[in-house]
Amino acid sequence: MTILLIGMSSSLISGSANLSGIIEWVFLMISLIANITAVIALSLHEFVYLSMKKAEKNLKETFK
Repeated sequence: MTILLIGMSSSLISGSANLSGIIEWVFLMISLIANITAVIALSLHEFVYLSMKKAEKNLKETFK
């Protein structure tokens, strides 16, 4: 969640502030990298971690 906030704030800074060209590109790159990382992390959490927890719960119930 923190990575997503960093990405969004970097995007807002690069879009709304009057910055020099290179600094604006740096904030844009930070924003893109942070947002892509956040999407990948949330997807992994949703599809891998939660699925593993369900499987673990089912396995424990099976061997009770």
